[in-house]
Amino acid sequence: MSKIVNYSMASRGRVAQFVTGRDLTADDRETLEQVRELARMHQADLERQELDWGLTVPDALQHLLSGHADSPAEWAGNAYYTALQLIIDHSGSDISTLASYSSPITLYTVLDKELGTAGVTSDLLPTQYIFSGPPSEIPVHIPPPPEGSPEIGVWPMQKAGPAVQAYREALDRIDPDLRYELSELIEALDGWYSGWHGNRGMQWWREDAAVFFSVVG
Repeated sequence: MSKIVNYSMASRGRVAQFVTGRDLTADDRETLEQVRELARMHQADLERQELDWGLTVPDALQHLLSGHADSPAEWAGNAYYTALQLIIDHSGSDISTLASYSSPITLYTVLDKELGTAGVTSDLLPTQYIFSGPPSEIPVHIPPPPEGSPEIGVWPMQKAGPAVQAYREALDRIDPDLRYELSELIEALDGWYSGWHGNRGMQWWREDAAVFFSVVG
């Protein structure tokens, strides 16, 4: 089964604000009602598939909104990451799809090695942000899914610019079979970075903006 890598832009602080439920406006609370409804729909779909994670997605969402993620259920991480992704999806931009791969972690691990050999520094390699987990601004530990799916990643916008530059310089020096994938990643990062970098002062602009990744499937 293939896994889909999606990405969007959001403020890390805003995501954390939703998770903790602090200082929410009336519009924020209305957004959370939409997220709750989507959590119920997702849970209904799981039940149709006879999948039981030991914690429902609506309950996982409520745990996060209450500032904890401490269910002892073995598969609770699936429910928590699914609920968190719903929050992320409603905290920022529309979602775009980067690509679909049979094993994204395998591909990006190989790409890491190619980029490293081509001179890209270790702090700019892709696996560290595509599979990084939730943003550090969230004050609660959220257990990851035991089998690594779904996955969440986050890359501060300040790092996206240097990454794009380094990847472009390395593009002709990596395995030709990986150049298309790297080009797609460059386009995704640069699209959001250019808009963020060139629009400082706009109402939506946030210093803590980041590219968020999700890997599902």
